[in-house]
Amino acid sequence: MSNVRFSLRSPKSDTETPIHLIYRLKTEKLVYPLGVKVHPSHWKTETQRVRNVAVAKNKVAINTLLNNLENKVSAFVDGCIVDGLPLSKFSLKKFLDDYFAPVNEQEKSFFGFIDKLILSYEGKTNPSTGRPITKGTIKSLKGTKAVLELFETAKYRLSFDVITLDFYYDFIAWCNTKNYATNNTGKHIKNLKMFMGEAVEQELTNNIAFKSKRFVVLKEEVDNIYLTINELKKMYQLDLSAKPQHERARDLFLIGAFTGLRVSDFNDLKPENIIKRIDGYRLKVDTKKTGQKVIIPLHPIVVEILEKNGGKPPKTLPDQTINYKIKDVGELAELDEIETTSKSKGGLKVSKHVPKYMLIKTHTARRSFCTNAYLAGVPVIDIMAISTHTTESSFMKYIKVTKEQQADRMAQHPFFTGKAI
Repeated sequence: MSNVRFSLRSPKSDTETPIHLIYRLKTEKLVYPLGVKVHPSHWKTETQRVRNVAVAKNKVAINTLLNNLENKVSAFVDGCIVDGLPLSKFSLKKFLDDYFAPVNEQEKSFFGFIDKLILSYEGKTNPSTGRPITKGTIKSLKGTKAVLELFETAKYRLSFDVITLDFYYDFIAWCNTKNYATNNTGKHIKNLKMFMGEAVEQELTNNIAFKSKRFVVLKEEVDNIYLTINELKKMYQLDLSAKPQHERARDLFLIGAFTGLRVSDFNDLKPENIIKRIDGYRLKVDTKKTGQKVIIPLHPIVVEILEKNGGKPPKTLPDQTINYKIKDVGELAELDEIETTSKSKGGLKVSKHVPKYMLIKTHTARRSFCTNAYLAGVPVIDIMAISTHTTESSFMKYIKVTKEQQADRMAQHPFFTGKAI
């Protein structure tokens, strides 16, 4: 009797349910979805086929597929046994993948595989997080592919087997000659490790050098600023009626600075995101990056911005336009205190001394919200519910708080004022 079996994913479902192929090996079991569905009442468990009833849709086509698959899988398994080839859940899955969507030689190549992988990610869900793969992630992966192609042109031909520790050190040295920032180089290494992990999973290579402890994703703590409540108010008090784009960029930025939303969210708000309650307004948003739903009470400045726009959020602006205009707004608000920043580029530490307004960007809004809310005494767990940070340690690294500010905040606690029970 064949070891190939077919079953329904949800045998008790009231609607059509997917058919799975099941194959049991000695210590493993492969469950493979076939991409076809049938209503449970039309399925005959004894024969593992669709019943010959008039109401069963596509019964002939589905049963033909199941018959062919049973024969093909049995022949593949027999061939592995006769030829002494390894038979595993992964080799059988690859056989089925190729059966349903044959992989040509170009797609098996290093860059061909990366192209196919990126294409498969568009509009899909990340299986490790369960969240949609964002346009930003797709853009990052495409950027890494472009950089690897530049490296290949300048250095040597790339393949799965070439991705070793020698490549790792050559790649970092080359990135340094291009004057890439450390975090930029680290991003490409991280994406490459993901590419290689997928290639190993799909049995296109058995090279696991990228898993070495020395194949490290480079990362550097970057100096980032935040704007205080007073600085945000100075921006809000500017009369920008003669500069409509600057005014819109300022208003969008301030919404981010008083809600903690990422630019992808505060720059895409709709009237339906605004909820009016007896005690004030709330903002209800399904965040794009994490997919989490957040409900945020609105600061009076945000309410005034909405009311100025007829109860609606300001119209969207390109992210880059906000970045350009908000620096001008910061300069007009005289946020010109000199800040010292440093980061590594080309492997060398570079320090700069620039006016604060030059460092303002869209992400400054979110960091300002988290820092200001923390200093104001809002419980960390409540801030994290809005910022969607998953751990307190990651949140504390994110905010920009000095030891003195932290001590000043604690000094207001009843324990330190002597009012604790």
